[in-house]
Amino acid sequence: MPTSPFLKLLELFDGLIIMVSHCIVISVSNSFLAENVNTNRHKQRTGNFHYLQVFKPGLPVPLDTAMIQNDYGKELTTGTPGGDVEYFRLHINQYSSVETITCFSRKPFPISNIICLYGLHERYLNNLLSRFGEKLVSDFYAYFSERWALALFHDRFPDFRDEVRELLITRPAADAEALEEMVRNLIEEDLTIKKSQRKAIHDSYAQSGAKHAVETRLLSFLSYNYYHLPIYVKPGMV
Repeated sequence: MPTSPFLKLLELFDGLIIMVSHCIVISVSNSFLAENVNTNRHKQRTGNFHYLQVFKPGLPVPLDTAMIQNDYGKELTTGTPGGDVEYFRLHINQYSSVETITCFSRKPFPISNIICLYGLHERYLNNLLSRFGEKLVSDFYAYFSERWALALFHDRFPDFRDEVRELLITRPAADAEALEEMVRNLIEEDLTIKKSQRKAIHDSYAQSGAKHAVETRLLSFLSYNYYHLPIYVKPGMV
């Protein structure tokens, strides 16, 4: 039975394939060996490389085919393989959430932290789309190592996100729609939400008390985990 190119890659590297939080993670790391043509079959080390890919489960689709689809989203890339800035690619889907992560670097990077980015909305990532569009982000490795991002990698951050979602799917009153219901109904009528509808959702969010509840949960999260997250300013500190 012929060996697939991917299995050959895993033979070359120390490979790891795992399923984490509804995504597939491939992580490999080792040293490439290249043949030096000036000597008789002498192998020389060309440097350590580390590779990480995080993506959703499903049937494989060629990248060129996926990218021409209207609902593909955006591709954000910094650096080049072996360049001064190492290669880091993010695929942001049509819902503005991270759907694919690809890293290729000569330097080790925090794999567990980068895996945490999967599935996050770009607003969690410090308004990544607008910052990238304004050319304020030139190196994703450096960007996600900044202090503002530490909360994203905390082991209780997924619980905080679940609490926020619970607030948004809970009806403020028996005869009132939850914000999620409101958005879902609009999408079922038309996939495109108009500016006037967005404003109505925003006003409803502000007036329903959900905005205050989310802010309170955020402050509680930061206060409870302040020992690990002392870099964030809380009310009363200034």
